[in-house]
Amino acid sequence: MKFSKIYRLTASFVAGIVIGGILFSDAPAENNIKKDEKKPEKTGKVICPNIALQYDTVYVTDDMIDNFKVMSAGVFMPYSGRVHISYFKTDSRRPITQRFCSQSNDQIRLVRRHELEHVRKANLTKNTVHFSPTVRAAIAAQNEIMAPASEIIEALDYHYETGHPYPTNKSFILYADREITDLAMRQNLSWPLDFNNPQIADIVMKYAAFRFFSEINRGLYKKTLSRAVELNNKKDVYITNNMCDDCAPIMFHPEIGMWAPLWQFKSLRGDVNIWNAASIAQKQQLLRSVDSIVQKITGKKAYFFVNTKMH
Repeated sequence: MKFSKIYRLTASFVAGIVIGGILFSDAPAENNIKKDEKKPEKTGKVICPNIALQYDTVYVTDDMIDNFKVMSAGVFMPYSGRVHISYFKTDSRRPITQRFCSQSNDQIRLVRRHELEHVRKANLTKNTVHFSPTVRAAIAAQNEIMAPASEIIEALDYHYETGHPYPTNKSFILYADREITDLAMRQNLSWPLDFNNPQIADIVMKYAAFRFFSEINRGLYKKTLSRAVELNNKKDVYITNNMCDDCAPIMFHPEIGMWAPLWQFKSLRGDVNIWNAASIAQKQQLLRSVDSIVQKITGKKAYFFVNTKMH
């Protein structure tokens, strides 16, 4: 398998704010997700709501490209039970605007996988008030690291399906694909790849973290971590959605280093747990890096918030 072409790396627009759109009715739907599912009423009973996957068409103008630093490719709205995926269209003849739409639309498969992993792990990442402030911030950080890890898995599965690397300008995907496929060729590994292979798991974790810290350097996710340290007892308890693993919280204890449920994925080869498969050295490096950025962003104030357990 030769790699004669590496796609030119360009600055990518990432999920952040939502630009309004209309329902894109011709887009494919996930088999296990019901569209237009109504939000369950508060009846006192715990209901497992279905997640609605909605495709929106966003019409992009030159002015939007010039003035918006971030435009949404996808967003998970946990308390309304919806995932919005954006399909970009434009009437502009300007190359940069046309290129943005084309490149963004090429990423829909990865964006969908990214957002659906947030959906699947919502019962681990939303009800965190019983954790210490710094652990809450670490959970928020790792939530934004595991989602790019799922994109890498999706991209390598695509590579197996098509025989070609995923057509993306995301550098972390390109680097991970190149390094993993080089490893697969050297060791004559079978495809679809087994991501429980410790060397492959290390690469996935490394480049997922690379993506997160690159985005932190661009100014993204800093407010996410800062908000995570603050208690909000008025916020509704998150009701587990139909895609969550109900048993996952039992084994999720990040305060003592038990992060595995957050790193559980599906691949063409079968179930994957990147946390359990990765080397101790790689996990320690990730934990140190996350602790460092949490301390830098939240500062010493995080240690002075008072915890309140929810009963």
